[in-house]
Amino acid sequence: MAKAKKITAALTAALLCTASLTSCSDTSYVMTAGDSKINAGIYIYNELTEMSYQMTMMYYQKGIKKDYFNQKVDGKAFDEYLSDYALTATKEYAAVVDKFNELGLTLSDEDIKSINDSISSTWDSQGEFYESEGISKESVKLALKGSKMREELFDHYYAEGGEEAVSDDEMVKYLDDNYLRYKSISFAKTKASTDSSSSATDSSTDSADAANEEAKAKRDEFLEKAQGVSFDDFDSIIDEYNDYVASKKAADSSSATDSDSSASDSSTTSDDTSSVAESDTSSTASDDTSSVSDSTAESSSAADSDSSTDSSSSEPDPYANEKMVNYGEMDDSQKDTTNGKILKEVSGMSTDVATAYEDDNAYYILIKGDVKDRDTEYAKDNHEDLLKEMKSDEFQKKLTSWVEKLDIKVNNKAIKRYTPKVVYDKQTEYYSKNNKS
Repeated sequence: MAKAKKITAALTAALLCTASLTSCSDTSYVMTAGDSKINAGIYIYNELTEMSYQMTMMYYQKGIKKDYFNQKVDGKAFDEYLSDYALTATKEYAAVVDKFNELGLTLSDEDIKSINDSISSTWDSQGEFYESEGISKESVKLALKGSKMREELFDHYYAEGGEEAVSDDEMVKYLDDNYLRYKSISFAKTKASTDSSSSATDSSTDSADAANEEAKAKRDEFLEKAQGVSFDDFDSIIDEYNDYVASKKAADSSSATDSDSSASDSSTTSDDTSSVAESDTSSTASDDTSSVSDSTAESSSAADSDSSTDSSSSEPDPYANEKMVNYGEMDDSQKDTTNGKILKEVSGMSTDVATAYEDDNAYYILIKGDVKDRDTEYAKDNHEDLLKEMKSDEFQKKLTSWVEKLDIKVNNKAIKRYTPKVVYDKQTEYYSKNNKS
């Protein structure tokens, strides 16, 4: 009799284990949020998306093509960072859906159609890959809907008519308090070439010094022309600079052709073409090294698009040569970069005064404009991007509080099963297999 009771108890425990939310072996969901289960596919999708992004950044910033799991991101081991990121992102997804429903918000038919079209396109090209990772079509759809819900929640609070809407005056003040407006011209420096032992040779050092002296002299020549020129009229100096660059490039090209044709004449003395550093021929006003394109701050800034003119318009862009940059919200590490130091120089300058500056890369002419001369127009043309700059941190605090209030229980068995290394290995296996076929 006692034995029978033990068997019955064991069977009951097994049934409960299978049926309960905290199933002993069910890894199809990664967490519960209240009464809802969150698909493991959403967690894997978040993990995979961030993994791809970080691997891309490692390649472009550091040239890393392998050994990703020996790297660190934000001070954490790569796999630890990815696990933490995916778990946080999935919790935030659950909180977004919960708050969205609580507020009675809905996605428009247009939003749903856009999501469905995106899913169809993605599944046609990568559906098989996602499925190999354990990510269903439904999980990707839910993840995309969650992203759109997050955008709608942000607008619910901060967009026009929102609960905490940002006024035009607040946005203009934000620009005036944080942004820099400037134009620049740069003359790249030449670095001495090195021999096989990575030591600069005397001849290459002399050549580089001569080229840099000439580049500096040319910078000073243009600086003299810019004295007394206003910020708006500095465009004429930039136009003259661009003409100079074009003519120099043509002359260098012609010189190279002549050199090739006379190379067999050993009695001909080689032409000395050292002038402004050769790399300067690609350094125009629209592509100068003083931009903040490699600054972390600008990647999330409205400064990425400092033109307010429709590219399809026949009207010339009056702001094509200038930059508007959110310097006020850069942190110390960003201000310590090459571009951050240039912006620090600009911040201390007077407006409408062309100023010389140099660093290890180039000689510059910088001129600062008055943000107030453009703030209202810029705020109007870049409203959405500026709104995100102004309120993203505040919105994140709201989101974090929603997560904390939500009854979330993590399914650790699923977390342990879908590790970053497992996801990476499946990706490697899939592409290795398909590249051979």
